[in-house]
Amino acid sequence: MHASTFLVAIFITLQAFSQENTMVLVPDGTYKPFIKGDSKQISVASFFIDEKQVSNADFRKFVKENPQWSKENARKLFVDSDYLSQWESDSTVSKKSASGAPVVNVSWFAAKAYCEWTDRRLPTLDEWEYVAASLPYNSTDTNSIKKLIADWYSRNDTKSNYKNAMGVWNMHGKVWEWVYDFDRIQSNSDSRNKEEVPAGFFCGSASLNASDASDYTSFVRYAFRSSLKGNYTVRNLGFRCAKSK
Repeated sequence: MHASTFLVAIFITLQAFSQENTMVLVPDGTYKPFIKGDSKQISVASFFIDEKQVSNADFRKFVKENPQWSKENARKLFVDSDYLSQWESDSTVSKKSASGAPVVNVSWFAAKAYCEWTDRRLPTLDEWEYVAASLPYNSTDTNSIKKLIADWYSRNDTKSNYKNAMGVWNMHGKVWEWVYDFDRIQSNSDSRNKEEVPAGFFCGSASLNASDASDYTSFVRYAFRSSLKGNYTVRNLGFRCAKSK
């Protein structure tokens, strides 16, 4: 099979997961890590990622076919008491949460199960940060983008209208996202992870350990991740899926 034909076949297969949420092919590349480590740049291999966050409608289909993840049946080991609390029932999304809006109040375990159900996975922290570092479509002004992202983080709604140069929507906004290794930044002295968060990172010495002390939104993002556990559900925390190339 010709390479171009093969890629088209892959795209069609991935598109079939959802009529509204196709996947975008992310090219090989590097990004500058926020936390100072042994590497000035981290390499990321090409992969696919959802164009948009998983919606209430998408997740409702998952729950319907996997009743063990319903509000009533989900094991407390994997979800807390706020799991899918924005839904009136397993088949009805509340009026405040549109079907097409990103699903929130979903634990890491539930998000991981959803992605595996679709033969995909959660993106890694490096993959997510690499895509998130992409500038808005047709933009080159990094300083104004930092301010724009900070403004999005401060909003009280779940809507943003942001498409980056890779073709991925809303990587920055009120709805944040799970990554596969979200707890990587909670590593201890026994960890082999070279990008371990240094002691005092979120205290007075924080700016000394950051690659860019002016990157306020990354401080907030990493601090938020460090506070999470796998069974936590948060009203502004959702997810999107990825797939290896």
